Amino acid sequence: MEKRIYLLLLSIVVIFFSCKDDSGNFEEQLFTNTEITRALSKCIEVASDSTLNALCVVDTLFEKHGYYYYDSKAYRIELPTAARQMVDTLTKYGFEEALDTLIFNINRAAEQCGNKIKSDFLNLLIKNISFPNPHQTLHGGNTAITDYVKTTKLNEFISLLNTTLLLPQFNTLNVLQKWNMFQEEYYKITDRYTSIDILSSSSQQVANGFFKKMALQEEAIRKNPDLRGAETDILYKVFKTLDH
Repeated sequence: MEKRIYLLLLSIVVIFFSCKDDSGNFEEQLFTNTEITRALSKCIEVASDSTLNALCVVDTLFEKHGYYYYDSKAYRIELPTAARQMVDTLTKYGFEEALDTLIFNINRAAEQCGNKIKSDFLNLLIKNISFPNPHQTLHGGNTAITDYVKTTKLNEFISLLNTTLLLPQFNTLNVLQKWNMFQEEYYKITDRYTSIDILSSSSQQVANGFFKKMALQEEAIRKNPDLRGAETDILYKVFKTLDH
């Protein structure tokens, strides 16, 4: 009898170790690629919503948010670097305050794009995105999802900013009109003509800042289970496999 019990226990141990997963792909046995993709998409949604709530909001007297103020001005959109000589010259001739106002309005325009960024870019992205290798993206590093989105969608995002997202706000706040006025003033002072595209420069900075903040949010979601929603959500379930 004791021998039979011993053999039975030995068999259980052998079966247990033979089934042990040493591949590092345990979540592939738990979740399909479709489910992992849903979790990655949900991560994009959560990270991008947090980004919008940080950058695409108008500051108040007590809370300094938005592109202009957030994180000690780390995301502030500045005038094009190609215009540095023009800006320096105009500053010497008394236009510093007017230039500062223009910078503020550029950032305010970006801050007021949040709803359109959500509806015209992010919602479609989250709904339609696919990943060549969802498992690899899940395990690709702290910002692998954002890196993939930026690599594949940056040009599309900038194009939308240039045409339907940022441009209308620029027109409302007279950004392009003021910028053209500054270029004319520079010509009057120096007799040198400039034609610098402030819309494209600003759109590039808006997009870069957005993905910079989104990458930080993704990293936080990967490391902090409290940011993944309910334990029954696919984001929580799949990303739990990253916890060690």
